[in-house]
Parts: sequence; structure tokens; C-alpha cells
Amino acid sequence: MRVDSKQHVCIGSKSWTTPRMMSCALKCGAGSRTWTRRNPAVGERLGVLGGTFDPIHCGHVLLALSVRELLDLDRILFIPAADPPHKRSDEITDAIHRWRMVELALEGLDVLQPSRLEIDRGGTSYTVETLRHLRSDHDGAELHLIIGADNVCDLSTWHDPEGILQIARVVAGARRQSGVRDDDRFADRIIHLDTPLFEVSSTTVRQRLRNHQPIRYLVPPSVESYILDNGLYGTGDS
Repeated sequence: MRVDSKQHVCIGSKSWTTPRMMSCALKCGAGSRTWTRRNPAVGERLGVLGGTFDPIHCGHVLLALSVRELLDLDRILFIPAADPPHKRSDEITDAIHRWRMVELALEGLDVLQPSRLEIDRGGTSYTVETLRHLRSDHDGAELHLIIGADNVCDLSTWHDPEGILQIARVVAGARRQSGVRDDDRFADRIIHLDTPLFEVSSTTVRQRLRNHQPIRYLVPPSVESYILDNGLYGTGDS
């Protein structure tokens, strides 16, 4: 493992695409232990992973476990969006289903916890508002906002990105091929982790389901069962 002056961590990451490797990753956290020193004056080290989770997949879980190990976080909250600002509401699955799939995916992983914060708040789910709420509820906590590396270049288009960076440390991991533009005004304020890469997206999962293709090992088994039982993503079509 190495850490350079630009806050980049390399742990010799692999592409976790085989069932055996994925199973191992989920059991052990898929990363080396701790590269940061704990500040005794800081309270809980809390990770925040938001998203539409339509559906949640193994890549989300692997990213969270890897970041937790590398940054020595106490736990990570998975926060499904009620109404994502970057997507049309008629294009996403009902929050009831997305929430339940997140619950199922995280069962048995005590350090990864689902949160209904944005769903219960309702309205457009702005990250900065969620972080402000968490800062208020978790006094003294050190917040770490986890995003995919492909979201880094879009951060300037988010609602109040400066506010986000003032409240939380932004951590980018996986999807290393996306890179970060050298002229990005936020690039030097983001922690970049070279986490194990699991090449899957929610879009791919939905497309495979609509094409009647298998999604085994792309989502946790409990999530796959829920999708089929509820006829989501075209699986209930005759």
C-alpha cells in the first residue's frame, strides 16, 4: 500500500468479477487495514454512501467495505434517495422497493447500515442537506462522503458543492478508468482510493433483467429474490 502527496492510496487492487473473489471480498472487506491515524479528539468516523440504489448491487457493498477498511471508519450509512435531483421521478423504482433491497443487501453486515433519512424527509434529495442533518445528529463525528471516481468530475454540478466539502471529507473510489481532470477545482480536496473494482452498474443489472439474462453474483442473492418475487424491472412481464 502507498499514499502519495495527493491523498491517493494504492493497495494493488484487483477486478473482483468472479464469484469466489466476490465472496471473499464481502467476508474480509477486500482491503488492507487502516492507512489513517485516528485523532483521539475526533468522535465517530462515519461514512455516507448515498444513491438511487435502483437496484443496489455487489459493487456498492464492495466499495463501502473497502473504504471502511482503508479509512478505519466505524460504520457506513447507505442512504437511498427519495427523489434524486439528476433523475426523473418517473424513471426510478418506488422508494419502498429500493429501501427494502438495501435492507436485504446489508443484512449480516453490521458496519454497513441502511438509513431512511432522505426517504422520510421526502422531496428532492440534496446531498448537502443530508450532510447538514447528519452533522447535527452526530455531534463531533467526522463525516466521509463516499462517491465513485466517475462522479468526481460532476461534483461541481451538484447543489452547493462547496458546502459539501466544508462538512465532509469526500472520498472517491473504484472505476479508476474515469480519472479526474487536472483542472477540476475540487480535485486536490478529494481523497482518492484505489479500491478493488467490481465492474457492474445498476443500469447493467436493469438491462440484463429486461433482456431475461441472469444477474447472479451481480446483486446479493436476497436482492435477486426480492426483484423476482415483486416483478421488478420487467421480470413480471409475460
